[in-house]
Amino acid sequence: MTLPIREISELPPDTSRGYIINIVAWVGCGISTACVVLRLYSRIYIIQRPGWDDAIVGFAALLNISSRALISVGVAHGLGRHINYLSSEDTYVITYLNPILETIGILAFFLPKLAIAILIKKLMGRATHGIWFLYGVVTVLFAMGVPCIIIIFLECNPPGEILHPFSSTLSVPCVPVHACIIFNTLTSAWSAFTDLVLAVSPAFFLWNLRMKASRKLTVILIMALGFFAMIAAIAKALQLPRQNSHDVTYEIFWLYIPFILETDLVIIASCAPAFLKLWARLFNKKQGQSSRSQYHPVRPSWYGYQRQRGQDDMTGPYPAQSPSLSNGQKPKFNLGRPLGDEELEEMDEW
Repeated sequence: MTLPIREISELPPDTSRGYIINIVAWVGCGISTACVVLRLYSRIYIIQRPGWDDAIVGFAALLNISSRALISVGVAHGLGRHINYLSSEDTYVITYLNPILETIGILAFFLPKLAIAILIKKLMGRATHGIWFLYGVVTVLFAMGVPCIIIIFLECNPPGEILHPFSSTLSVPCVPVHACIIFNTLTSAWSAFTDLVLAVSPAFFLWNLRMKASRKLTVILIMALGFFAMIAAIAKALQLPRQNSHDVTYEIFWLYIPFILETDLVIIASCAPAFLKLWARLFNKKQGQSSRSQYHPVRPSWYGYQRQRGQDDMTGPYPAQSPSLSNGQKPKFNLGRPLGDEELEEMDEW
């Protein structure tokens, strides 16, 4: 049966944006994966102190690669083309893969945010002021993400029907699409707020740290990469209504692009601080020794003025009295004592 001439003329041209989705997805995935590899190399072989945050970022990178593979499968079946030109089999595959892709994608850009929060806590050392606010923001993000995943698979009755949309000729009751979009928009908005907090908080938490000013500023600027992830999250939230489009396989292009960019930018931001040690290794900077003097507590003027046998040429042996500061007060800690190994490891880690 052929379509009437009028109906054929009303169809949009058979164009595809799938190749653009593939290019953006795999270029970004390659860059973010390379950053993860460099981070793990720096933490395992240079710093030699891998932690749970490294495992979290590594797992997020694997999820990211898996999501890009699913995107490519969807593109091969017509994702990015107008739905009018897709066969029922292609439409079925895209519809089947979409909830799986959403679930993997949510985890892929949620987990690096947790790794960044753990990193900021490490940089703070023993200080705890404000860290609970940071953990609270991340906890709320995950608390909102879990219902998103549950809704994906339980939005229809019976559960899982969304994975087999054409298995039944009868219509099944589902949660209204608008309700899902509203909740996903709220989650995306909180995700953008989390990116903002993770980008700004290092400037407050690290400002009073005993760290060389240039290095402190470098770390703060690197952590500020989260601003770009925040912009991508806002763009994604604005494009969520396209999920309810009649030509969803074509219009969803504008949702996939910010979704891809946000995931890659968050992973890159979680890995960027580890590049400081790697940069130092490449340029043969011995920061392991210099950092000990950078983080040494403030020393009084008399520190280091000692002779081989504890004598001065003019006054003889040093008097056995406790040192005092210029204002006459006694120091709260031993100013002549170098920082302990544990303190140095925490401060030298990045």
